[in-house]
Amino acid sequence: MQLTSLPTRVIFVRHGRSTYNEQGRYQGSSDQAVLTANGHRTAQLVGQALQSEKIHAIYSSPLKRVQQTVDAICDQLPSKAIPMDVRDDLREIDLPAWEGLPYKTVRTHQVDTYRCWIERPHEFQMARCPHSSFDAERAAPESFYPVRDLYGRAQRFWHTVLPQHAGQTLLVVSHGGTIHALISTALGLTPEQHHCLQQSNCGVSVLEFPPAANFAQLCQLNDTGAIGELLPKLKAGRQGLRLLLLPVEPEMPLNGVPDFLEEIHLDFSLQTHGLISDFQTAQLLSNHPETVQLQVQREDFIQAWQQTLNLRGQQSSETLLTGLVIASPDKIQALLMQIIGIAPHEDDLLSLNPGRMSVVHFANSQSRPILQGLNIYTNCVKRHNSVSPHNLLVAV
Repeated sequence: MQLTSLPTRVIFVRHGRSTYNEQGRYQGSSDQAVLTANGHRTAQLVGQALQSEKIHAIYSSPLKRVQQTVDAICDQLPSKAIPMDVRDDLREIDLPAWEGLPYKTVRTHQVDTYRCWIERPHEFQMARCPHSSFDAERAAPESFYPVRDLYGRAQRFWHTVLPQHAGQTLLVVSHGGTIHALISTALGLTPEQHHCLQQSNCGVSVLEFPPAANFAQLCQLNDTGAIGELLPKLKAGRQGLRLLLLPVEPEMPLNGVPDFLEEIHLDFSLQTHGLISDFQTAQLLSNHPETVQLQVQREDFIQAWQQTLNLRGQQSSETLLTGLVIASPDKIQALLMQIIGIAPHEDDLLSLNPGRMSVVHFANSQSRPILQGLNIYTNCVKRHNSVSPHNLLVAV
C-alpha cells in the first residue's frame, strides 16, 4: 500500500428519486425502477456541488437507477476521465419477497415480519427466490438474513477497495440501505443498529479513513442542501419529535444560521445557560417569536434532554414537534454517539463541526431514533428554491 499522510475520503451519494420511490414500493435489488425527471434533475445538482472536488475514482451499483444518477452527476463534473468501477457488492439490499410491493401492503399484511425488519433487523429473515424450476419444486425454499448479508457485502467492498486508494477521494453512488451498511461497517456498527442512519435521495455523506488508523470518521451525513432541501425529508413521516442539534462555542459567530432557520417551524428551543448571549439567542430566533425558550445549567443538560424526549408521550401520534437544541460540541457529540450506538471512548468516530446542524428524528412509529443528518451546512444562499452548490461538503 502506498504510504501517505492524507486520509482516504469517501463521498457517498444515494441515487435520485426513482419511479418506485414515487409509487411507495420496495425496490431492493430489483432493477425495474428508473429515475424520475426530478431524480435526474437533483442528480445534476449534486454533480454541480461536486465540481470543486478532486475525485480519483467512482464506484457504483449496477442497477439502472444508480447508473442514471452516475451519468447525470458526471455530466456536471469538469473531468471526463475519472476511472469508474461498477460493483455488484454495491447493489441494494436483497428483499426478494417484498420487491415491487407497496410499503403499506407489507406493513398491513406482514405485521410481525415488518416489525422484525424495523426493530430487530439482525434477526430479519426472508426466503430466497428460486433460480430455476427445479428450485421452485423444492419443499422448503432457502432462507437468509438480508441485513447480515448486506453488511457482509459492505465489509467485502471496504477490504477490496480501500487498499487501492490510500490518500485519495472516492465517489460511491449507491442505495440508501447499502450506504447505511457501508457507513455502519466503517464505524464498527452492527446489523442490529441498522435503520439508525438516514440516507435520502441524492443525500451526500462523507467518511474519512485516517492513514494507518483502524477506524473511519463520519464527517457528514445526508446533506440535501445541494438539491434545495434545507433538512432531510422525514422518512418515518411527519410525526414524533425532531431535534435540530446546533453545536456552538462561546462568542462564536452564527453567520447564516438565522436565515437557515427562517423557513423551519420551531416549537421550542433548549440551550445551556450562558453558552451564547441573549442577543445571539434573539438573533437565532428572530423569525420564531412563538417559540418556547428553555435554558438549563451545563451539568443538567443530559437530564433536560431526557425530559425533552418525554414530550413524545404528550403529543398526538399524528403531529410533529420540532425543537432547536443549542449546546457545546462535546454535549452534542455525546448525545449523537448515544443515539447511533457508538461507545463513549470512541469519540474519534464522529467529527462534529461547530455551527453546522445535525438532525435527529424520534418517530412515534419506531422504538429507536434516526440520525437524519450530521454537519448540515447552514450558511447556504437560497435562490429560486435552490441553493448555491459551493462549499456544501465538509472541508478536509
